[in-house]
Amino acid sequence: MSSVERFEPDAERLLYLLSLYTSDDEDRWIKSYALWVLVFHGIVSDVFETYDYAPTVVMWHGAFRVANISMEAERDILRLRNAGLVEKLRLATSKYRYITAYRVSRNGIKYLERVPESVKEPIDRVFRPGGRLVEVVIGKDYRPLLKMPDGRLVDLGFLVAEDVAYKSEAYYLRLE
Repeated sequence: MSSVERFEPDAERLLYLLSLYTSDDEDRWIKSYALWVLVFHGIVSDVFETYDYAPTVVMWHGAFRVANISMEAERDILRLRNAGLVEKLRLATSKYRYITAYRVSRNGIKYLERVPESVKEPIDRVFRPGGRLVEVVIGKDYRPLLKMPDGRLVDLGFLVAEDVAYKSEAYYLRLE
């Protein structure tokens, strides 16, 4: 285990989040759809300190939609996979579309034993209120909702592109 580098706290939080949803059963995986929603929830809840999100066109339940995806989380998933801490599975649907799923590897579980509780605590606070995990469910209109342990359904606005104010100036090159 000493050959595995130490990761930044947000990557460790992401690994711990994956472990909550996958490590209790060897056949349990989390689809990238659900992981994207959970990461978005973690960003807007100030769990992830260095992650941001941006509107990105993705295939969402058979249609192209704009979703708020974190490229920093995608980068960390790749790094965790390259270190052998996360496993990836590609699944084909009946309509020949591919879905990606992830789970924490045995080495990932061992790695998490060294992660301080101060890194895990924000994940537990937001994703396990009252000791039970928040669930991602899909509404009738294919919007992702969080099902809280008390039964409430929360729409995070994951599929809503925000208007961002910006200022630009014309820039011209003069050719002579």
